[in-house]
Amino acid sequence: MIRKFRYVFLLLLLFGVSSRAEKVTIDQLYPIKGELFKLTLKIDGGEVEVSRGNRARECFLYVEYNSERIETDVRFHENTDELLVKLDIKDLGFWKKENKDRSWTAKVKIELPTDPDIDLRTEIKAGETKLDLGDLHIQNFILKNWAGEVEVNFDRPNLTKMNIFDVSVKVGEMRLRNLGNANFEEGDINGGIGEMAVDFSGSAFKRSMARIDLDVGETTIVLPRQAGAKLKVSKFSFLSSVEYPNWFEKRGKYYYSENYENADQSIFLMISSGIGELNIRVN
Repeated sequence: MIRKFRYVFLLLLLFGVSSRAEKVTIDQLYPIKGELFKLTLKIDGGEVEVSRGNRARECFLYVEYNSERIETDVRFHENTDELLVKLDIKDLGFWKKENKDRSWTAKVKIELPTDPDIDLRTEIKAGETKLDLGDLHIQNFILKNWAGEVEVNFDRPNLTKMNIFDVSVKVGEMRLRNLGNANFEEGDINGGIGEMAVDFSGSAFKRSMARIDLDVGETTIVLPRQAGAKLKVSKFSFLSSVEYPNWFEKRGKYYYSENYENADQSIFLMISSGIGELNIRVN
């Protein structure tokens, strides 16, 4: 009986070691020498967090994944300060298993350096994505998400003028917070099917324009009261409903806020609302 117990215990021990061997982690610091840091994420599925770090010229990367189910390709080019993080899930039907078996997805955590300008481009097929990008030097920001939850927050002003701001989520929930701090003059926001909340609060802009498009679902847009706003809204006939506060007056094809002529800050939005609800609020 004792010998049998030892045999079972040995099998459990070996199985435990084997299971742990499937789990791989990457924990690395990358030194940035130049004035522009380029980060590209291509991730099939997982939990992705990107935030401001506490290092001036180093990028911190942490990845946790199952090596039997996910292939990784992490490359850093020292001469050009370019970091590529690529995670390929071997079974394309992983999204069906996600809620039952978390080993089909990965965890990615990145802390961005505070000094250089940053070119940030992400392509994520499914999962949860959270980006806290305030108090950085984001020069270009492109986010493409096929399905899942996306939250982008500029809690503090972006410290350089942003050339490209392009966010697209095909299916899922999108929350964009404090875009008035993103410091872009022109942006594109596209949602396919789902719920979208876009908040333009913030102070790091004088004039800003954005195109907002949601095909099917509910869209909520929050505008800061101190900024003058001009809106042009296109909707999909009777299948779309639009709710405006009394703060706006319609003149021809456009809606103007009461303070549009006198405000120091101004926002021009071109909104395309498909099937669903569009709610515009002033904060």
